[in-house]
Amino acid sequence: MVIITDCSYRSSIAAIYSLVRLNEEIIGVTTNKTPSPPAFHSKYLKKTYVLSSDKDKYKEELLKLCSSFDRPIILPIGVFTLDIISNNLDEFRSVCDFCISDSETLQIINDKSKSKEIAASAGINVPEIYHGENVEFPAVVKPICGEKFGLKASERYKIVHNEKELYGAKSLFSFSDVVIEKYVDGKGVGVSVIMNNNKPYTAFCHKRLSEYPASGGPSSSLVTFYDNELIEKTIRLLQKAKFSGIAMVEYKEKEGEYYFLEVNPRIWGSFGATHKAKSDFIEAYINASRNNEYHFSPKYKIGKKVKFVPNVFASVISYVKEKKYQKAFKTSIDAINPFVQNAIFSIRDPLPSLLDIFRKRR
Repeated sequence: MVIITDCSYRSSIAAIYSLVRLNEEIIGVTTNKTPSPPAFHSKYLKKTYVLSSDKDKYKEELLKLCSSFDRPIILPIGVFTLDIISNNLDEFRSVCDFCISDSETLQIINDKSKSKEIAASAGINVPEIYHGENVEFPAVVKPICGEKFGLKASERYKIVHNEKELYGAKSLFSFSDVVIEKYVDGKGVGVSVIMNNNKPYTAFCHKRLSEYPASGGPSSSLVTFYDNELIEKTIRLLQKAKFSGIAMVEYKEKEGEYYFLEVNPRIWGSFGATHKAKSDFIEAYINASRNNEYHFSPKYKIGKKVKFVPNVFASVISYVKEKKYQKAFKTSIDAINPFVQNAIFSIRDPLPSLLDIFRKRR
């Protein structure tokens, strides 16, 4: 049995479908802030639970829920549950299985300055970080961990082109320490890995084809690919950090070179592509959670295009507004192409994805 938490996130829908393929019983969990998320309308959920949004109460209620079953696996979708478990590993280990790092490791990997130091030590290209006033434009300004402050993916950074915009970005992120780094123009790339006891269980690579908003944001469409050298470097980075769990490492590709951006130590926004590409990602997570032996041999369809509705249609409009007409045309082809699958749509279980279209984006 697998308990999927933080079901307010759309990625939980894709996780449900991956688990169905593995014939796992699935329990859904959300908080009273979002008591009826789209994922809860999946016919594949055995049962759903709405827990308190108060951290202390949520922790106790989740422990009680886990103890009512025979050692279920917990798959946290969002940072809310991830942080609670990482700060209480022994208590949760007594009643369930999971693959999650301790809070200290997560804090290091979430710190954009520290993670860049680790990436550099792993032989990965890292954009220049500006520590003083000598900032070269364009530059990127990011809070240390935007999701902890409730920011959407597109709100977790600002591209600035002058001193005035830089000052504005610093003011916008005044609630957190920030990292200011050189902007790298190129394609967004993600390498996702599951690690346990410093061993990789699987990997998954994707490139962004379009994003929303057009000025820079999460994937609205993507294509899978495979790069063994990049995967090896990513694994080396995570091994140096002694990381266990799910991580999506972001890069920018420019002229055949990859530049490290950050580590997302959790399920990421475009996670739905793993299901459509028939990846072994969730199977590997289950094996890692149970400490089963698992041969590292990533399995997924290479060259698989996936889109995220309605974001892909919104990105077409955004590209037009930015006067990027060629990009708008290419994206519109994928948007209407029936062979480019929607990441979370299932013809056997259509209601969650249909409800997701009309809900507030996360």
